[in-house]
Amino acid sequence: MSVIQFETTVENNLIRIPDKYINQVPSKVAVTLVDIEKPRFRPRTKNEKPSSIEEFSDLKLDTSNWKFDREEANERR
Repeated sequence: MSVIQFETTVENNLIRIPDKYINQVPSKVAVTLVDIEKPRFRPRTKNEKPSSIEEFSDLKLDTSNWKFDREEANERR
């Protein structure tokens, strides 16, 4: 599967494909739309504290039975 990415304007409910991609577009495609006018991530303000581990409190992992061997972890294979 190849990916073609470009920015365009929707006019009269039509998405214009740039001329340089016309010959590369197959007859059946999947379309994902992203609003490029709005930021996808909200920037952190100066007074806002950084994220903490408490935000992940819903993630429950039992690591009591995990074995960690430093020599094995550093071993080159």
